[in-house]
Amino acid sequence: MSRLVRVLAGRLLASLPRDSGIELSDLIQAGNLGLLQAAKTFSPESGAPLSGYAKFRIRGEMLDTVRRHTALRRASPPSLGHDAGESVDLETTLPAPAENSPHSLLARSQRAAILGQEVERLPARYRAVVRLRYTNEFSLREIGAVLRVHESRACQLHRSALCRLRRALSLRGVRGVSMLM
Repeated sequence: MSRLVRVLAGRLLASLPRDSGIELSDLIQAGNLGLLQAAKTFSPESGAPLSGYAKFRIRGEMLDTVRRHTALRRASPPSLGHDAGESVDLETTLPAPAENSPHSLLARSQRAAILGQEVERLPARYRAVVRLRYTNEFSLREIGAVLRVHESRACQLHRSALCRLRRALSLRGVRGVSMLM
């Protein structure tokens, strides 16, 4: 079972942004707690294997840990003392410029142009999901109907497309596009 915890932790860590600040050991620890909870609440009479039942509890505990960590990072005030290699998000560190200032409009148009370039680089299926969701404002059910997949698969494709976009934008040093996704 500890192998299952390590595998699930590795997969979850690979899906997180590199600068999330979460370590594999934290996820494994949370997964072990989920495994203990699963062992306590598992009922053999259900006919399901323990590993199948435990997988959901392990992953759920890991996701709760990620959410708590993310909430703590958002709640803590940004520090101005950054290491030389760290990128600085000026939008959270410095006061925001006026909504319609030239700087604000230019920054927004530059981010939109880079985002458009990165959307074009996505594989066709992901690109279709992003366009249907954000340009046509389709629901996941409607996207599923267009792509001839179930709504849950459309949700998976949407999530994967956003992960790819976030990773690509992060590699290009683009910040402040979270409101677009």
